[in-house]
Amino acid sequence: MWCVIWKNDNNIYSMFTNVIFESEKKATEFKIAQKSMRKKHDCRAVKYEYKYFNGVNEDEINWKL
Repeated sequence: MWCVIWKNDNNIYSMFTNVIFESEKKATEFKIAQKSMRKKHDCRAVKYEYKYFNGVNEDEINWKL
């Protein structure tokens, strides 16, 4: 399962939407389709973890799952 997270004004990464995707490809396609996310925000497709709902610092993101 994958999700899309974005970095807000407080430098905290949190879920952009509550939609969970079945693959990294689908999460990335969703991210690309969102006009508000194209250049303005640092957003990424990552493996889903519940902690992203509350927000995490960059060093708490599990990049290599």
